[in-house]
Amino acid sequence: MITDLRLFPALNSKGETSVKVILTCDSGSYSASVPSGTSKGANEAKELAFEKTKRIFPNLRNKIIGMQESESLDSLLIATDRTKNFSRVGANLALAISIAAARAQSKGNLWKLNGLRENEHFPVPLGNVIGGGAHGGGTDWQEFLLIPHMAKSSLEAIESLIHAWYAIGDVLKKKSLLIGRNLESAWMANADEEDTLELVSSVASDWHMRIGIDFAASSLWDGKSYNYKKGGMKLTTDQQFELIKETAQKYKIWYLEDPFHENGFASFSALTKELGSRHLVVGDDLYCTNLRRLEKGVAEKATNGIIIKPNQVGTLSQAGRVISLAQTKGISPVVSHRSGETNDCWIADLGLLWQAPLIKTGVMGMERLAKHNRLIQLWDEVPNPKMAELP
Repeated sequence: MITDLRLFPALNSKGETSVKVILTCDSGSYSASVPSGTSKGANEAKELAFEKTKRIFPNLRNKIIGMQESESLDSLLIATDRTKNFSRVGANLALAISIAAARAQSKGNLWKLNGLRENEHFPVPLGNVIGGGAHGGGTDWQEFLLIPHMAKSSLEAIESLIHAWYAIGDVLKKKSLLIGRNLESAWMANADEEDTLELVSSVASDWHMRIGIDFAASSLWDGKSYNYKKGGMKLTTDQQFELIKETAQKYKIWYLEDPFHENGFASFSALTKELGSRHLVVGDDLYCTNLRRLEKGVAEKATNGIIIKPNQVGTLSQAGRVISLAQTKGISPVVSHRSGETNDCWIADLGLLWQAPLIKTGVMGMERLAKHNRLIQLWDEVPNPKMAELP
């Protein structure tokens, strides 16, 4: 039985006040803290300021204390909120309670929530090595990613990403292009997209990795065209399509996230039809971990990949339904961090729980390394660990 539920402020990696809860039940105490994004999709569930969650919390606490940890707190949270986007309770508070309750139900081993499988497949990490866009950096595109798809263990994958990250930093320093680190501890460089890709491609070749880009194209879209402020150009939808296709083919970019704006289903569909057999076309702002949005994407064959950020929807069970539909329809889920992260490592457990083939955690920064360290620990704890095989 749940005997106590407490709310605390907790600072995220941007220095903003985040939400943390500690749930106490017969088996012990279990906590969870929730991150916040910088580049947010219009269809995300609502995040409330901490002072507002403090006013909402006592009513929730009174309802939850006395419940069994095995009961569905998610249903209670959804019924209490009574909106489609958690605008009353706040997705951040709802998710913190949801995760703490799931940890209680699984005795602290969130990855075991649905029981054990014969083989546990670990997600391949996506490492953000050079940044731009809203996160800070020299490019309009937001993230240049490396994917250690040939690694045989979580430790090997993560260590190779860190070594590649350092190698890129050394090259940038030697060329006097280094600006610093951005919100996710990716390097910021005084270089345009093409020069950045030349460098990332060279390092990817040296380390036998694949390349990915998060274009974050919603931040470029002004309603009529894609506005590249740093690049000094405006592109029509057709021109953006050609740029993405040519770039993907020239630099063998396997992972293509948000190449079009958040309502560009037709453009996503056309790109997936043309490149989907050889590339992973991924929707983040397109879906916002929203089941109705994904249903539309499935109907239009918009993508073959989807970003899963539980704080975009509010509870683990809602995110789980999105994962279930995606996997049923052959759409690869990518469990993802946010730019304003906490040291809580629950996305590592969720990557394993949901058997996601990819996990987006960044490379450096203690809040990112916490997720890496959890994956490394789990590799030694779970039965029959294997790395997920990417197409």
